[in-house]
Amino acid sequence: MQNNIIINNQLISYYFFNEKAEKTLVFLHGWRSQGLIWEDVASELSGRNKGVAIYLLDLPGFGNSPAPKNSFFIQDYANIVAEFIKKLKLNDVILIGHSFGGRIAIKLSAQNQQAIKKLVLVDSAGLIASAKTKKGVKFLAKIVKPFFKPKFMQGLRTKLYQKIGAEDYIATPYLKETFLNIANENLIDCLSYISQPTLIIWGENDKDTPLIMAKTMQEKIKNSRLIILENAGHFSFLGKPDDFRSLLEDFIKQ
Repeated sequence: MQNNIIINNQLISYYFFNEKAEKTLVFLHGWRSQGLIWEDVASELSGRNKGVAIYLLDLPGFGNSPAPKNSFFIQDYANIVAEFIKKLKLNDVILIGHSFGGRIAIKLSAQNQQAIKKLVLVDSAGLIASAKTKKGVKFLAKIVKPFFKPKFMQGLRTKLYQKIGAEDYIATPYLKETFLNIANENLIDCLSYISQPTLIIWGENDKDTPLIMAKTMQEKIKNSRLIILENAGHFSFLGKPDDFRSLLEDFIKQ
């Protein structure tokens, strides 16, 4: 079912399955996505685990949740999720974050040990690539920019923006400042403050958040376990849905 709630003067749309259960799963989607991307996973889990409540949030600016009036930082999104958990009086929360949703999950889990009982990071963003690499690629983009004016060069331009991680910036013009705030924050220092049991699930062929990031997260988060899904990419939970659900169910029961 779908519902709305006002949190911090922000309308938040969300979907839920199995209300008022002993355990709670809160799913956070990635950038340019929405809560319903988790629908198949949630439907399967809710049918097989009646004692688990499931919530899928549309984060501000995505799905049916309006964009924030002012630019947001990761902390603002984390505050929204924390208040959502508090207002709905959710218990024993297992927080699941994919990509951008993983950034929020990292920030919130590091700050709130009591509200978040377990953490699942799925191809999570949050670590910044080396400054040297980014500087070099952006310099290249500046040099070749004049060549992109003709229409027939637009495809090549898109590929270059993908390389410098700017495709999301272009695709969400109404969130440009928010995107820059988020993309420029490195969460590596937050990882050591996470003490909750943490499951890290990653696609073997993830190009958006490379596998090296998963290994860094595993090293920094004390009580963590890394599972690599073979032949899966950045959306590993969609590429290997059965494997993902099985891993999640086992983690819930532990």
